[in-house]
Amino acid sequence: MAPFLIAFICLCIATAVLASRYLRLQSLDAQCKAAAEQVDAELANWHAMLPALAGVMRAFAPKERGAVDVVARLHASGRRAGSPQARLLAEARLGDGVHGLLARAQATPEIQRLDDFRQLRAALEEAEGGLAAARRRLATATADYNRALRRFPECLFTGRLRLTPRDYYDIAVDDSRAGETLV
Repeated sequence: MAPFLIAFICLCIATAVLASRYLRLQSLDAQCKAAAEQVDAELANWHAMLPALAGVMRAFAPKERGAVDVVARLHASGRRAGSPQARLLAEARLGDGVHGLLARAQATPEIQRLDDFRQLRAALEEAEGGLAAARRRLATATADYNRALRRFPECLFTGRLRLTPRDYYDIAVDDSRAGETLV
């Protein structure tokens, strides 16, 4: 009777450990999803401000129409990008274009005098800071999840449960147009 009881207790302990590890993986996966949703929300907030910037530039700096059109095309391509990596690359290009527009706006005295423009610029900077923080949280959550998949005893059942590592949300992708001038 004693060997059966010991085996049963060991089986219960092993089951409890594996169940807690599985629940931990599920929690880490949920954190990754929540962080990705936060990145999307921050991007939507940032994108919502871009038409106002384009409107100011069109109204007060008509000679910059070409630069505004480039940013508008980049904005549209960022919305259409399919994969997270392609979207991140498009967003990086759009960010460069927006920074170029802001620099051109700074060089236009009529725009510099506008309180609305100063508020818009501050809001854009705040949105970019929130986006950077959300991307850092996503990178941390992804690293934690991927690390947990490789740990023992999780590595014993991750294949059977079809749990795969998440891709990092990183700009380190093949960018054949990196040297192009956007604005």
